[in-house]
Amino acid sequence: MKVSSVFAVFAVAIIFAGCSSAQKASEVQSIRVPVAPYLKMDCKELATEMSRASRDAEQVRAQVDSSYSSDKTKEAVAWILFAPAALFMEGNQAEASRLAALKGQIEAIQEAQSVNKCTY
Repeated sequence: MKVSSVFAVFAVAIIFAGCSSAQKASEVQSIRVPVAPYLKMDCKELATEMSRASRDAEQVRAQVDSSYSSDKTKEAVAWILFAPAALFMEGNQAEASRLAALKGQIEAIQEAQSVNKCTY
């Protein structure tokens, strides 16, 4: 294989490297969650709910980043070995969606804590 052919293969791989739908946890935007259900809670209940949501978000954050890393590795190997296979990468959309919902829930809880004048 000529050097120019190898270079062309790698150039195409670099161009399409961003094709994966995988996201890092830090790139996931929150989904707006209504604050109304949380406004009915007292400060202790809000603190408990925040603790649970934060714990869940940390777990999902780790899953999102792990899936992202795994997907990027698979994508690199696919581009090197068989470029068309990289077009069928699934990404980590399910985990990212769950994280977005949890981020929105945390924001709603924080808003309810502010409205209820909870101090910690």
